[in-house]
Amino acid sequence: MKRFHILPKDRKKEEKVSGLLLIAPAVILLAIFVITPLIMSIYRSFFYFESGPNEAVFAGFDNYVKVFQNKEFLKSLGNVCLMTLFVVILQVSISFIFANVLVRVKNKFGVFVRTIIYLPYLFSGIVVGCIFTLLTYYNGGVINGILGEWFNADPISFTMNEFWAYVAIIVPTIWVGSGYTTLIFYSGLINIPKDYYEAAEVDGAGFFKITWYIVLPQLKNYFVLIIVTLVTANLQMFEIPMIMTNGQPVNATMTPVLYLIHARANGNVSQSEIIASSILIMLFIGAINAVVFSLTNVKNKRRKVA
Repeated sequence: MKRFHILPKDRKKEEKVSGLLLIAPAVILLAIFVITPLIMSIYRSFFYFESGPNEAVFAGFDNYVKVFQNKEFLKSLGNVCLMTLFVVILQVSISFIFANVLVRVKNKFGVFVRTIIYLPYLFSGIVVGCIFTLLTYYNGGVINGILGEWFNADPISFTMNEFWAYVAIIVPTIWVGSGYTTLIFYSGLINIPKDYYEAAEVDGAGFFKITWYIVLPQLKNYFVLIIVTLVTANLQMFEIPMIMTNGQPVNATMTPVLYLIHARANGNVSQSEIIASSILIMLFIGAINAVVFSLTNVKNKRRKVA
């Protein structure tokens, strides 16, 4: 029987080896397809490759300086920050309201409603852009057709008016992502212990007090997850703007990724500068997420001290 006995040290060693073996495939794939290309991109951003890939000239931070001097790129960065701000605020608010409604919808009908809400999330940005393009055509679009036939109103130019161009991008972006965020909030709501609600009702707390003092604190981590996810995804948006407005009017809806795609296709920006721009976008997104996490940690520390 002794030969089958496993000592604590041996067990810890086996668990460590097993854990390393389990994460090894993911680490290898990340090293090949993420870490190595990232290192190569950072390296290339410090060189010029105008004469060919084998004739590199050290450029230092010149490519990054050019990016900060590129007014079109900076404007696209401001555009995407503005659109991301509206998308995050509206989508979080709408999803939270929908999740509260779903909690109160029971039986098979509730399953049906959750499925319908989640379906748009399965569509790609290209498909969503095509659907909403059909809705927003100046001549023959569904929305302008309804405005003309029912209200005798002038058609709206969603691609030539700056305000409506923003609406044409923000609305489908919220539509396609709300199902995912709604179900995340829903999972958080159903995991709140019912004892909390019962105790609050005994104390005479109403809906708003229960929401403020029970629901929101319990869903804090869900809010952080959703906000970070939405910020990261929307700062990289390009599919819906490309299909809906192609960055127009007057580059008002141009996003950084869409700008880099155009710059690469037109050949008016060097490849090294495009790589430097991509790295700056990555750093910008990472910085915003770091700020969100740091603010969350500060609040947690204050609560512990209190």
